[in-house]
Amino acid sequence: MSKAKKVNFEFIDDITTEPYKILATAHKWHQDILGASIALAWRVEQKPDKDGHVVLGKCLKVSDLYKEFAAYDFIIVLNREVWDDPEFTEEKKLALLDHELCHAAPQVDNEGEVYDERGRQVFRCRKHDIEEFYAVVRRHGCYKRDLELFAEEIKKKRAAPLFDAKETAAREARPVN
Repeated sequence: MSKAKKVNFEFIDDITTEPYKILATAHKWHQDILGASIALAWRVEQKPDKDGHVVLGKCLKVSDLYKEFAAYDFIIVLNREVWDDPEFTEEKKLALLDHELCHAAPQVDNEGEVYDERGRQVFRCRKHDIEEFYAVVRRHGCYKRDLELFAEEIKKKRAAPLFDAKETAAREARPVN
């Protein structure tokens, strides 16, 4: 008999679990998607990519085809090993779910929100506000408006940083390409 294929995803169907409770807390900042149905799933044994980055989570928009089988607009996939790490605090979990919810957005046109022919609201996945390399910012500074706005928000938040001093020091000590 051949070896069974490994399944690296697991649907989190119990809405009374910690991930769903934290999702509900994060949802308060996302009034534009209150009508969206969001499922959570675990991704297990996820390896870092070629650049050493570990994916903490991912927001996936459910396609029209899959909506015929399950009534979800989005599935947020969470890295199980990171989530279960004792150093990944509840505050960090909240930040992660807030981040993933930022990707979820209603589809709008000139007339407002879009609905499909079955009366379901249509959603989309939004891209990140900025995409840049540390090295470019180190060499050239905030050369684009999106970077300037991002830097201004970081300055405001510095008084109450999300990461503790030990993590910040470790992050700043990493070499930058």
